[in-house]
Amino acid sequence: VMAPMTRSRSDNDEKVATELTAEYYAQRATAGLIISEGTFVSPQGIGYINVPSIYTSQQVEAWKIVTNAVHEKGGKIFAQIWHVGAISLPNLLNGELPMAPSAVNPNTQAFTGNGFEDTVTPKAMTKEDIQQTIQDFKKAAENALEAGFDGVELHAANGYLFHQFFSKTTNLRTDEYGGSIENRARF
Repeated sequence: VMAPMTRSRSDNDEKVATELTAEYYAQRATAGLIISEGTFVSPQGIGYINVPSIYTSQQVEAWKIVTNAVHEKGGKIFAQIWHVGAISLPNLLNGELPMAPSAVNPNTQAFTGNGFEDTVTPKAMTKEDIQQTIQDFKKAAENALEAGFDGVELHAANGYLFHQFFSKTTNLRTDEYGGSIENRARF
C-alpha cells in the first residue's frame, strides 16, 4: 500500500489534478493499493496551496485521468478526502475564517504562496456548518467513485478537522458534537 503524501503540484485556479498527477500515480501503480494525496471536500476545507480537490465536476473529470492511468497499469487507488478545519488561513478561504469545532487557534502554520504562515483563531462551527460539512464529505465520496476511485479514505489524523473533533483541547463544545461521552449520550 502506498500511503497518502501531499504533492502540492496542482498549481491551477481550478484545483484540479493534472497530467503530471496522473503520471506520478501511474508510476506507482505496482504498489497494489495507492491512497491519493488529501483532496479537499469543499472550498471551506482548503488549507494549503496547489492541492487538488474533489468538489466540482471539473475536478472529478480531472481525477478520471489519474484513476484511468492507475487502472491501466493494474493498480487500485483510493481517494483520501480531507477538510483541514482550523489549520487554514483567511487568505486561502476568500477572506473567511477557517471553521473548527471550537474557536481554538491550533498555533501552527499553513503553507501559502508566501511560505508558511501562522494560523488564526477559527470560527466555531454552527450545527448547520457541521451538517453541511457532513454533506460535503458525502458528496466528495460520491464524486470519488464517479471519478473512478476504487474507494475512499477519510483523513482523520494529524490535527485536521476530524482530529479536532476528537481532541479535548480543540473541541470545547458541550452539545452532541463535543464534551464528555456521558454528555454526548444525553443527545
